[in-house]
Amino acid sequence: MNGFDEWQKQDEQVDDLQNDKPMQDDDKSADIDNGSVALDVKKAREDHEKRRKYILGIATSGLFIALMIISAFISIPIGPIKITLQFLVTNICCLLLGKKWGTISVLLYLLLGLFGLPIFSDGGGFAYVLKPSFGFLIGMLVGGFFAAWFREKVGKNNFLTYLWASLIDLLILDIIGVAYGAGIMYGYMHLSTAVWDFLMMMLIPFIPIDIAKCVICSLICPRLSKYSRGFDKK
Repeated sequence: MNGFDEWQKQDEQVDDLQNDKPMQDDDKSADIDNGSVALDVKKAREDHEKRRKYILGIATSGLFIALMIISAFISIPIGPIKITLQFLVTNICCLLLGKKWGTISVLLYLLLGLFGLPIFSDGGGFAYVLKPSFGFLIGMLVGGFFAAWFREKVGKNNFLTYLWASLIDLLILDIIGVAYGAGIMYGYMHLSTAVWDFLMMMLIPFIPIDIAKCVICSLICPRLSKYSRGFDKK
């Protein structure tokens, strides 16, 4: 009898273990499901944030392109070059939207003009590349990118940071613009203009005005930067 009772007790323990195993499996499955749900929610939030930034980037880019078009027609002609507000607008655009969306905005503006829309200060079309002033449009694109890169690298939203970034933009703008203009005037048009006269037409009279634009930009951008947070992040 003792042997039978002992065997029956062991059999009951085995049955208990078998009954507990499905419950443990259910608990593990529940934990896995909860973890999967948490991952799905996190991924959904990330996807939503990416879509939000993408839509906001497109909308803001379109706004700045419109401002670039308007700024091109607010001009004062000085020789072959016109004083416009384009540098001010493109600089603010790149510094606020960052090197990605800012550069895209300026690039789209240039492409729209080259494809025939009369949105440059003297019209539009692919033939515009033969104008001495077209180099400054290229300089706005390249200079804006590096200005935005510098601002993001420093990571500060103060007057000095934006001023240094704007001066970097201006320096690159002038280097590319003057070099391109010299290539067109001396290489394509075969003009015999003296170097000093060339610099007076293309560069020197515009330096004080452009520095003033850099200062204005440095005063505006710190106040507007709170509305553009997130554009300079991937």
